[in-house]
Amino acid sequence: IMLTEGALFTFVAGLFAIVNPVGNIGIFASLTQGRSGDDARYAAWTCAVACVVTLLIATWGGDYVLEFFGITVDALRAAGGIIVLLIGLSMLANNEEHRHTEPDREDAKSRPTFGTVPLVIPIVAGPGNIATVLVAVQHQHVLAKAEISGVILVMSIAVGILFSLGKPIADRLGVACMAVVTRLMGMILATIAITMLAIGLKGLMPGLA
Repeated sequence: IMLTEGALFTFVAGLFAIVNPVGNIGIFASLTQGRSGDDARYAAWTCAVACVVTLLIATWGGDYVLEFFGITVDALRAAGGIIVLLIGLSMLANNEEHRHTEPDREDAKSRPTFGTVPLVIPIVAGPGNIATVLVAVQHQHVLAKAEISGVILVMSIAVGILFSLGKPIADRLGVACMAVVTRLMGMILATIAITMLAIGLKGLMPGLA
């Protein structure tokens, strides 16, 4: 009924690696540059709430969406593995293109809602996170989904707290330290992605086994 320890650990590690709250502090600090402390804190908690809402919708409504489009679990695992692998490889190269483009960043600086876009989508709760959640909740019991929801809530609170302290943390850690964190998260993501892809392909093409 509940997730096994291994499944729970894999989900927590994958979600934390993609959300990468420490590595994304630098992005948040750059977007909040020139704004007041109150505006920055408001944006941080707006981001946290939007992250919870986005991923909880995927947790509790993802099954119905996949059923409507006729998408199988194995196809989702394979596609999700490819998405997560691409994000992981970008993080290993410390490439920010998977998170935002320069026009996104410039546009966000002039918008009061930048706590949602581009911070939540695509940076914090983008396609990789959604795919990870959808794979984790497939055919799971309500208690397992509640467990996953708890992980999402805790992770989002951590994002809110870290982003609220974004500027001092970014100044203390420095660009080099956050780049190391991002690359480490990228390595973890790439490993998880290969597993997702292998399991998905095995289900789609049993002959590979």
